Amino acid sequence: IVLADARLQAARLGRAPLLLLDEVAAHLDDLRREALYREIQAIGAQAWLTGTDPGLFAALSGIAQFMTVEDGSVTIT
Repeated sequence: IVLADARLQAARLGRAPLLLLDEVAAHLDDLRREALYREIQAIGAQAWLTGTDPGLFAALSGIAQFMTVEDGSVTIT
């Protein structure tokens, strides 16, 4: 639903929205997770994805910027 709304907004406004997706990849298998990442890229949205398992975002290596939050500090990794 969120991705469909993002596509609608992009078409209606002429620009993709900012997506904030918390733990969105945690319960997806590899195939669906990669499909999600492809769809976010196809929409052209800036997306912030959070998660506690860095391995879930391995498919975005070289495409995304990664940050770690620890002890109140943000580090670009």
